[in-house]
Amino acid sequence: MGMSRATATAVLCCALLAGCGSGGDGPPPDADGRGKGSGAPSTAPGPTGPTVLLSVPPAYAPDQGWQQPLAWMPTKYSSKPPVAVGARSDVVAYVTVTEDGYTAQVRQASTGQTLFTGKPWQPPIPMSEAGKSAYDGDRAELPSVSTAYQDGREYVVLWAHGMTGGDALTEAKEIVRLAVYPADASGNAVAPLREIDVPVRTYGPNKGSQDDDLQVEDLGGGLQVRWNGPPLTGNNAHAAVAVDLASGTLEVCADACAKGIGRVRTGKGWIVTEFVPKGFGVSGAWSALTAPPPGTAPDRHSQDGLFQSASNGHVLSRWHGSDGDALRYPVTALHDASTGRLAASMPCELTPSGVVTSANGRFIADGTVAFDIQRAHGTCLGAGADRKADVRVKAVNDDGTAYGEVSGANGGATAEVDLASGTGAPKLLPPGTVVPRWALKDTAVFLTPAASGGGLLISTLKKN
Repeated sequence: MGMSRATATAVLCCALLAGCGSGGDGPPPDADGRGKGSGAPSTAPGPTGPTVLLSVPPAYAPDQGWQQPLAWMPTKYSSKPPVAVGARSDVVAYVTVTEDGYTAQVRQASTGQTLFTGKPWQPPIPMSEAGKSAYDGDRAELPSVSTAYQDGREYVVLWAHGMTGGDALTEAKEIVRLAVYPADASGNAVAPLREIDVPVRTYGPNKGSQDDDLQVEDLGGGLQVRWNGPPLTGNNAHAAVAVDLASGTLEVCADACAKGIGRVRTGKGWIVTEFVPKGFGVSGAWSALTAPPPGTAPDRHSQDGLFQSASNGHVLSRWHGSDGDALRYPVTALHDASTGRLAASMPCELTPSGVVTSANGRFIADGTVAFDIQRAHGTCLGAGADRKADVRVKAVNDDGTAYGEVSGANGGATAEVDLASGTGAPKLLPPGTVVPRWALKDTAVFLTPAASGGGLLISTLKKN
């Protein structure tokens, strides 16, 4: 999706060559991204035991687990990798293709057993094919997959961005289309519980920024669709919609976001970052400024208490110090997303790389900061007097071992750190060690380029 016809043709030729004899994931879709053919479900073989042995942290066995190539993927794409995990159900979900379209496939992380494969699915018309020139280029906007937890049930959501409807007289509508499956579904060619079209109005394709990218994810209050562009109501620069996956209804951050940016939908309302006043909170319920972290002075600065990220019922924020330096945010705080209560804080300049949590919910991290929620204790992994480079956390397992990448390191250095009981000092891993993208209960999921022919390799490896 989201690429010119010439680029799409080149991508498909490469995917066809890569798929021949590879035991991959089926033939790719048509150049318009919508597929064609008999509609037969994929007959691709199941995942194999690891045949590509990665250099991984010592807690994981490189030869125990399973691997799944996604040979259909182009080398360049503007979306996030079309892979997601469901920590509560212990599943790995990813996007495959058949002759008739895209499918969601879900496997048990611990065994690699296929739980279900969705029916071939038709995404909306790609943005570039609908004449949206901003989306022309060599980076494909791919269908993707997310997971979300709502009312005690975990869901897998296959989604894609594009245009629907329209003719010579009627303007087509820009949407994000969602195909919703329960994570505990079973069988082949499984129909989604429902399809939901979420109206959006984006300014352009993803550029790798948390605030600029189109996001379809669960930040701790159920599935949300966020984009940088005009909202469905009002004139703000950002917009957000909460999606009820059980009913298919949408809740737009309307009145609550009249004066700011809607961040997370909670049971008490939207957490909003206001444009003019500083801080963030839920209107009529709480404000982060009522309980600022120690070592800060929000009354001295025009902008303070900046919302950074959220996950699993908690919010991370950045604050000015009390020394009057208005150019730095040397304090990071952790809040309860329902009440705004200050759960923990520490002196540390947050350099973000995406929020992650452990499968059991005890640990949360974003870039250079990490918190043990149970102990209300923070670990700072930023560069300083004793460390010449940042370590940016990519995954945390249930025992508190965090894995990260060393910023600016030649050769891609990686490190691990004990968040639960250690000193918080990172330990370099052997050169060439790949760190997980997600850590689950008994496994970790690693994403690496396929060995040959392009595409992506999913490696789900067991703990030693």
